Amino acid sequence: MAYLLVAAATFGVMFLLDKGLTKLFRSREQHASGTAVRLKKRYGVFSVALMLLGVLALMTFFTEHSAILLVGGILLIPGGAVLGIYYLTHGIFYDSDSFLYTTFGNRSVSFRYSDIQGQRLYRLQGGSHLVELYMTDGETVPVQTDMEGALSFLDKAAHARMRQKGLNSHECQWFDEQNSCWFPPMED
Repeated sequence: MAYLLVAAATFGVMFLLDKGLTKLFRSREQHASGTAVRLKKRYGVFSVALMLLGVLALMTFFTEHSAILLVGGILLIPGGAVLGIYYLTHGIFYDSDSFLYTTFGNRSVSFRYSDIQGQRLYRLQGGSHLVELYMTDGETVPVQTDMEGALSFLDKAAHARMRQKGLNSHECQWFDEQNSCWFPPMED
């Protein structure tokens, strides 16, 4: 019974933390647009499961006094918390004119689509791709195609960039969505 109460309390606290941290980390205009490139939800679920396992290990330690349970509990809780914070903070939020790249540590940078100079495409194990966008200020924005909303973002960004630069798809010979080429290829 105690385990069920701890589990219910943990999920309740995580729900409240999710709501509070969401408001803290997502206060810009692009966040309100509702369109985003996000890590898959399994990262958030896995972070809650890690913390719950850590709490359960600590509870069991106090009844059985096993050093493995103590060390496991102490490592699982912060590990789950870091994974949860990473899940909540990492993403690309976009609207029709610009996008906001947010990383761990609440570092957010806003870009207009016309700031995209080009892309490099990397094939990843498992069939997905990493599209690295090169910006005019020297920054790079990585977009992994198996993230939620990644392909929609890349399509929207390519068309918005063309609109902002006064181009059309016929003038851009490099534009080929079927071959994962949304922007001009960057040279080495």
